[in-house]
Amino acid sequence: MGSRQKIRSELKVFLLWAISSLVIFAVTVYIIIAFNQEVPKSQVVSLWVQSLGIIYGNATTYLLATIPYLLFVLLRSIYRDYIKKNWKGLITGASIKLLLPAFLVIIYTQFIDSYRLSENFEYTWDYSIENTSSSIKDLHEIDQKHRGIHVFNLLADSTDLEILKTNNVEWLTLVPYMSQQEYDTPSLRVGFGRRDSTRRFTRYHKTKELADAYGFKIMLKPHIWLNNTPGGIWRSNIKMKTEADWDLWFQQYEAFILPYAELAEELDIELFCVGTELHTPVIEKPEKWRALIQKVKQVYSGKLTYAANWSDEVEHVDFWDELDFIGVQAYFPVASRRNPSLEHMEAGWEKHIDYLQNQSNAFNKPVLFTEIGYKSTSNAGIKPWEWNSLSNRFYRRISKRTQALAYQAFFNTVWQEPWFAGAHIWEWQSRGTRDGNDNSFTLEGKPALNIVAKGFGSVSSEFP
Repeated sequence: MGSRQKIRSELKVFLLWAISSLVIFAVTVYIIIAFNQEVPKSQVVSLWVQSLGIIYGNATTYLLATIPYLLFVLLRSIYRDYIKKNWKGLITGASIKLLLPAFLVIIYTQFIDSYRLSENFEYTWDYSIENTSSSIKDLHEIDQKHRGIHVFNLLADSTDLEILKTNNVEWLTLVPYMSQQEYDTPSLRVGFGRRDSTRRFTRYHKTKELADAYGFKIMLKPHIWLNNTPGGIWRSNIKMKTEADWDLWFQQYEAFILPYAELAEELDIELFCVGTELHTPVIEKPEKWRALIQKVKQVYSGKLTYAANWSDEVEHVDFWDELDFIGVQAYFPVASRRNPSLEHMEAGWEKHIDYLQNQSNAFNKPVLFTEIGYKSTSNAGIKPWEWNSLSNRFYRRISKRTQALAYQAFFNTVWQEPWFAGAHIWEWQSRGTRDGNDNSFTLEGKPALNIVAKGFGSVSSEFP
């Protein structure tokens, strides 16, 4: 009987901690939304409720909610050791229950890091190709090729831009995100308050000011972030159930896109992307895209593109004639094995080059890679589009060699084509100084950055 009572008592303690944690999550989310200058006050509560639906619909939330309870149990156990045997009990309990596990975690982490960094890849950095002048070389004026990179979390000063300029980057790709809750309902979150006073638009003004000091050109490339992705569903699969829902979805999407098109005009941004990887909406409703593009042209006078997924979308886009570039999210598989050779990946580009050239000829437009990127993993050339899994981040071996060779294969092949208008690489994630010892897409601190600098620093012999 006593044992059951103890279990009930402990269960009550557990529920108290878990429920308290969930309440704290909810309050924290509300505070973050309420103090976000981009969210109109009238939408704070509805957005909070929507956010809670996402948070509490994720099993990870409930796992995190148990952490405070587990810490409480640990500290309670150490305190009981102290009650039983005073300071001797405290020292023994803390050593066994805190210090020993911490020591084992440190040893395990060191072992894993040693394994992850065990690749033997000797690379000699070529500093001679770096741009040491005070501004970009503007090689785009010579061969009309974009030398771009997607930039996130830029530092408030020019530190990142100085590094990018030095490595022959000439275009910055800025990515505004908008969330959609479900893939089959018109649930785009719209509304940023006064455009000229929100933090988001103010940030773009500041970035443009810093970019202009170096001569960088900019592509503004909005993305939809789909919150619920059951069974591998993603933004390319967005599909409404009724015509009324399609009409509402396009109204919401227009309300998202047009303010950014206006901003692009205001800031004299050189290229605007009207959409990214929206395969089903593009295939099913081409007339609505044409109508949207006409509205964009009414407020924006610069160049336009759309970012089509590399797989089975480019040839089905109906409105390339309305745009300036055939935009491609270029995550083409170029390898069939791990740790491929340069020659293997160069050969892997051959069929894709033929396909892209055919699309360029068919629509009489240059092809622009609105995205291309490779992780620093041994399988980067097999499925370049795959995001890092937990295994990649924590115990998969890092392969700076594969990442570097993948970029070299790209520059040795596609970059040379006269119909090719350049590339916007994924990605640059500024978090201060990085040593490159990770297997993400980022280039910071990795030999791939030097490969990109060489490729971007070269001028094609044939111009579009």
